[in-house]
Amino acid sequence: MSETQQRVFYEGLVAGLIGYVTVALVLGIVDLVTGRSVFYTVATLGQAVFGGAGGGEGAVTPAAVFTYNGIHVLAFVVFGIFVAWLVVETELHPAIWYVAFMVLLGAFFLATVLAAGAGAALGEALPWWSVVVANVCAALAMGTYLHRAHPRLLRHVSEHGDPEFEEP
Repeated sequence: MSETQQRVFYEGLVAGLIGYVTVALVLGIVDLVTGRSVFYTVATLGQAVFGGAGGGEGAVTPAAVFTYNGIHVLAFVVFGIFVAWLVVETELHPAIWYVAFMVLLGAFFLATVLAAGAGAALGEALPWWSVVVANVCAALAMGTYLHRAHPRLLRHVSEHGDPEFEEP
């Protein structure tokens, strides 16, 4: 495995874990503020996704919490690796910054709409806004980490971003 590939996997793993932990913390805080168990939202989503993984509606069970968290952390790590790869590719080929930006923007909105839709489908059991806030916080946290890992990226893209663009 090349040094670049190792960097992509390492940064993707870290970014994905940062996103996962951020979502878990935000949802846990929302649960506590609303007077619920810190694992309420995760258990509710686990039961919705896996057909009631142990327990009735509103029951916080280890099966629901662990199954949903397993899928959630895996999805964040895969997404983190993808984003880290896009960042490295944009460093190597600054002209693709726009494509990378649009892909990330589209992925963010898709994830937010799907999460908000899941929240809306679950009604009062899961406030849709809490999932949107958690996704926004995760995107900001992951972006901050990758920006710090690649501090020259924005300047490099602005200097070499579009070979066909000439300033007047």
